[in-house]
Amino acid sequence: MAVAAALLAGLFAYVYLGGLARRAPVVVASRDFPAYSTLSGDLLKTVMLPVCAIHPAAIRNPADVQGQVSLVPRAAGEQVLAPSLAGGQNPGDYRAVLGPEERALFMPAASVLGGWVGTTRGDYVDLTAVLEGQALTVAQGLEILEIVFESPTSPIGGGRSETPGGVFLRVTPGMAERIALAAEYGEVYCSVFGYSGVPVSTEGAWLNQLYQGGDQSGEAIWP
Repeated sequence: MAVAAALLAGLFAYVYLGGLARRAPVVVASRDFPAYSTLSGDLLKTVMLPVCAIHPAAIRNPADVQGQVSLVPRAAGEQVLAPSLAGGQNPGDYRAVLGPEERALFMPAASVLGGWVGTTRGDYVDLTAVLEGQALTVAQGLEILEIVFESPTSPIGGGRSETPGGVFLRVTPGMAERIALAAEYGEVYCSVFGYSGVPVSTEGAWLNQLYQGGDQSGEAIWP
C-alpha cells in the first residue's frame, strides 16, 4: 500500500507540474482602473499563464473586448472576465455605451405617429414635429439603443406577435427636453437614416408655403 500511495502521489505531482509547464495567453489589466472604464489598448495586455491558473471565463484575445466597459474595478495583472463586461450587444447594455453627458431617452410607440414599426436597434433616426401649422426637425441622427417589445396575444390563430412598445434613444439632456415638449404639444414623425445618411440642415416648413405652392425642384431626390 505504501508503494501504491507513493505512485499515486507521484502521478498527482506529474499532472500538477505538467499543468504548470503548459501555458496559454490571457488578457489582464495592465494597470489599476476603476469600474465603468472603457477598455482600450493602454488598459489591457496579454500575458502567458499556466493553463491551470486561467479562469474559464477569462478573455484570451484583447481585440474581442476593445470598446467594451468593465462593470467592476480591476487591479494590475488581474484577469479580465467576460461576465463582468458590457458592450451594448445585449439587452440593457446600452448603459455601457453612453458618454458621461449622454442619456437614454425612452419614447413610447404612442408618442410617434406609426410607432416604431420597421426600426431596429442600431438605426439612426430624425424626429420631426408638427405644431400649429409648422413642421420643424427637432433632432437628427439619434441612435436607437434598444427596442422594448410588447407581445400581445394575436387575434388570429391564438399566437403571439412582437410589437415595439417603445425605444431608447441616445440623446443629450437638451435634446430630451425638446423631444419631450414636441411629443406633448405636437405630432412627432420619425425618419430613418439610410446606410450613407448624414445630418442635413433644415429651415422648417409652414402651412402658408403649401398654400402658395411654388417651384420645389431644388428638393427633388429622384433621378
